[in-house]
Amino acid sequence: MNTNIRFALLALAATSLAACSSDSAVAPDTSPRAVNIRFAARVGSQPFVCGQTYTGLGTSGSAATPIEFMMYVSDVRLLTASGVEVPVTLTQDNKWQLENIALIDFAAGGAGTDCANASPETNLQVVGTVPGGQAYTGIRYTLGLPFAKNHGDATTASGPLSATAMFWSWNGGYKSLRLDMRTTGIPTGWALHLGSTGCTPGGGAAVVPTSCSAPNRMTYTLNDFTAATQTIVADVSTLVATSNLDVNQGGPAGCMSGTADSDCGVLFSAFGLPFNGGATPASQSLFRVTSN
Repeated sequence: MNTNIRFALLALAATSLAACSSDSAVAPDTSPRAVNIRFAARVGSQPFVCGQTYTGLGTSGSAATPIEFMMYVSDVRLLTASGVEVPVTLTQDNKWQLENIALIDFAAGGAGTDCANASPETNLQVVGTVPGGQAYTGIRYTLGLPFAKNHGDATTASGPLSATAMFWSWNGGYKSLRLDMRTTGIPTGWALHLGSTGCTPGGGAAVVPTSCSAPNRMTYTLNDFTAATQTIVADVSTLVATSNLDVNQGGPAGCMSGTADSDCGVLFSAFGLPFNGGATPASQSLFRVTSN
């Protein structure tokens, strides 16, 4: 066979093989994939139910009856196996979710119930999308609102920012987490309200601060988390495990995030937050991952 013809046939065969190989390689589908991140509240091994009494809590083994439990989460990101953060694009329902903010409400109540001040509805999920085409093996999120969203007028805000029960003041902003209970020693009400303090400049309504010395926002990373099969649990019993729920050590009963409130130190430690200029704890004891 003519040498030139032989080279031409070989080139044609190589081109054909390359084309077949290209046709068989399917690019991963990176179109948006729906994701539902589930949250649940528990008190140790028991499901959280607003108005139910739980025993053996805190250092005094108190009996406590929760009457409110809510929290804001923001900047939710899923993590790839290599640790790359991928933001979750939240579904905008203008009720529980707005931009990159979601309100998680664990307590169902309303007029005529033991939790009269709680909303009749609960919201136990963050709903959105992430790019497909890869596996996600962890999650990272912030407890609390971004600074730019934390200070404003809750009475005119929309969506989850209209929850006046989560609002402190223009200067202090919103509560990141609110847990209210009646305990054996403090039946009139023990409260944990986590939020920013030391915000300046100070002032009355409509004075928006430019900074807060203690923003009290915490970002949590939970590895080995798969949204389809696992739930993020907020455990009241581990949160208050080192707190005396029956004795008020000064200030409001419980902790309102004040730097002079002696009840706050151990609770901040449970969040993994530094308190009053102290060191950041090595770990947190509020959140854990469990299988559905």
